[in-house]
Amino acid sequence: MPISPELLKIMKERMRGTMMELIGFLPVEVSKERVVAELPFRDDLTQPTGLLHAGAILTLADTAATILAIQNTMPRPGKFDPSRFAMTIQLSANFVRNSSTKKIVAEAIPVHVGRRTLVVQTTVCDEDGNLFATVTTTMMTSIAT
Repeated sequence: MPISPELLKIMKERMRGTMMELIGFLPVEVSKERVVAELPFRDDLTQPTGLLHAGAILTLADTAATILAIQNTMPRPGKFDPSRFAMTIQLSANFVRNSSTKKIVAEAIPVHVGRRTLVVQTTVCDEDGNLFATVTTTMMTSIAT
């Protein structure tokens, strides 16, 4: 489901002054079952070859996975409890391709949602659907949900 204007406003406020704001992270769809987010291509996000830096791709994937985890760990939508924040404890990425595309799109889906751990699978593609990377993120909350 597309992100509501209210939730987008809350997320932009929380991202102000963070890495997510710095790179131009944009959430498009947010639910407990799926998060879709975009990152526009910018020259300052590239490596010396002119292709997107792996760090930018991973930041997009990890942030999409974190937003998905938040949807599954917070007491109710729009309510943020720092003690339930899911921190990444392991991240594994496989890079398939890279280019200087207009934007990349991440889709995060839950693989496992437990009381304290979550596993999220995120695919990162260009705007034409060509796969850039698959990222598996394991996260843990400090209290059981």
